[in-house]
Amino acid sequence: MSSPLKHDHHVGEDSHVARDDISAEEVGVVKQQETYAFDESRKIGVTGAVFLILNKMIGTGIFSTPSGIFQSTGSVGVALMLWVIGGILTFCGLSVFLEFGLAIPRSGGEKNYLERAYKHPKYLATCVLASQMILLGFSSGNSLAFGRYVLFASGSSSPDGWVARGIGIAGATFAVGIHAITPKWGIRLFNVLGVFKVIVLLFIVFSGFAALAGRRLVPNPHNFDNAFRIEEGEGYGNGGVYGYATALLRIIYSYKGWENANYVVGELKNPRKTLAVAAPIAIGGVTILYVLANVAYFAAIPKTELATSEVIVAGVFFRNVFGNSAGARALPAFVAISNLGNVLAVSFAHARLNQELAKEGLLPFSRFWASNKPFNAPAAARDQLTIL
Repeated sequence: MSSPLKHDHHVGEDSHVARDDISAEEVGVVKQQETYAFDESRKIGVTGAVFLILNKMIGTGIFSTPSGIFQSTGSVGVALMLWVIGGILTFCGLSVFLEFGLAIPRSGGEKNYLERAYKHPKYLATCVLASQMILLGFSSGNSLAFGRYVLFASGSSSPDGWVARGIGIAGATFAVGIHAITPKWGIRLFNVLGVFKVIVLLFIVFSGFAALAGRRLVPNPHNFDNAFRIEEGEGYGNGGVYGYATALLRIIYSYKGWENANYVVGELKNPRKTLAVAAPIAIGGVTILYVLANVAYFAAIPKTELATSEVIVAGVFFRNVFGNSAGARALPAFVAISNLGNVLAVSFAHARLNQELAKEGLLPFSRFWASNKPFNAPAAARDQLTIL
């Protein structure tokens, strides 16, 4: 059954208006797209869209969340199944956003979809979304985490406070600045960091396979014996229904970011094809890597140690496989780089959403915030992100 969205008359960069009775509103959309059009040479292809999604999805979650999931469930097999279910639920959300994104190929993500679904009162849904995204939408948490992990990696005895905040602000300013001044290099950088994140996860996965084969510095934890048995031990099990629900929510949060490409549809080459190909590839790849990374953790970390490791589960894994020095030095640097990639991806995508809100006249000095001058990028919208 065809969706009513497919009869939408908003015009993407690769479509043409063939109707004579086009409304004044639709004419305004066309003129707006022409006014704020981006140069074809710096638009994003399938590879760039994949890494745009990957960079936002792969943050600190996979390096820290598995401990809490096992605490809540008390079962290795159930914990792994919840990660698979999280991937399936993410695909369900993606199917909805793909339907909207392919029918309304404009930057702005859910702004466009809410406006189409809730037309009255006019701008109500848009204003609610604007309040949430402008005031709360930037990745300040990952910026601060970037500062903390940089200090961890440098051997600081006090990896917090104003020094960490200063490094976080510097990281956010760098992310905003490179996208505003040299957009092509900003895209190249988050592509490189996306590759790095995948390499780190693959390294963990293959190290886990080695641990399964006996290449580890600790005795065999036997975590896969009766894997689906639900146990209670020191710090894990007996979570009940609440524990399972909390575990699933934490997993879904670790998959967050799958909608990132929908915010920049106007900057995709052949947006309908690019979005339809890139999003499933990114989410499928992340789901596989997340499940295998959890298998790796269970291959090298005993249950009690895993349950009490909390946010440093990946550090415990490196220590058990490679020794104290490798785990202590490698993990903070890996996580810091992962956080920087997340900040780069968020600053790139959310600036487009803020620009779309400015085009609607919903922000003070809208022409300024909507402008692409002087570097053919929404620099003012990025400055807004940094300030907030």
